[in-house]
Amino acid sequence: MTKGLKVEKEKCIGCQICMLVCSGSHVGKFNPSESRINVEDVYPEPGEYRFNYCIHCDEHPCVESCPVEAIKLNEGLGIYYVDKETCTGCGACVEACPYNGCWLDPTGTYSIKCDLCGGSPQCVEACPRNVIKR
Repeated sequence: MTKGLKVEKEKCIGCQICMLVCSGSHVGKFNPSESRINVEDVYPEPGEYRFNYCIHCDEHPCVESCPVEAIKLNEGLGIYYVDKETCTGCGACVEACPYNGCWLDPTGTYSIKCDLCGGSPQCVEACPRNVIKR
């Protein structure tokens, strides 16, 4: 069972607005490489997209793999988030996640994973095709 976002990928048109809104709300600039959700074109299939994001699984391999306990529980939402001040950017969580749900920021300083925007996911609000749901 997952607590995260749900995606109807067959409805996606690849606009990547979700990625822009995500990066804008988290780092204050529109930079898809700093988004907590990743939409990639599945080449060569036209109109087919793959979504990478933390599904907030029940197993939590990212939490167990973190040597500095930088992935912490948001008790109100019941999900784990990355405390970027504690994270060392070692990548252990990236390697441990079987769902491609986290990755390092472009500078390699800390891990990025969906935190559901504190309970109001901006990607859900911004998606023009209602592809992403909570």
